[in-house]
Amino acid sequence: MREQPTTTTLTEDRAWELLAQQSIGRLATVDDGRPDIVPVGYTVEDRTIYVRTSPGTRLARLAEGADVAFEADRLGFDVAESVVVKGTAEVLEHGSDRTMAEATGVVTFARGHKDVWVRITPSEVTGRHLNR
Repeated sequence: MREQPTTTTLTEDRAWELLAQQSIGRLATVDDGRPDIVPVGYTVEDRTIYVRTSPGTRLARLAEGADVAFEADRLGFDVAESVVVKGTAEVLEHGSDRTMAEATGVVTFARGHKDVWVRITPSEVTGRHLNR
């Protein structure tokens, strides 16, 4: 007889480790009063998430300090881990913040000219581990 799946809570350290191992996630925003979610390429640096996008996209229109949620997963045959980060997003226009973001080497999800950088500063990080 097969055992029931078990779910455990990830430590914050394990959640950040998992985020650093992945490169594709989903960013949830509110666009014109409606929720929206898009897949994005990302990277983690100093427990901060960086996303690179194109001018004129929904992500590029993020308001300063916009509340967002970000999620990334690791899926295997008999295990799944998921991390959700809630925080604020800001578009990095210039200066040392943009230089640091550019140095992260983030790989973009889609082709095209991607010179808009978004930094997600976390306020809450949660994660779950599921064994089947």
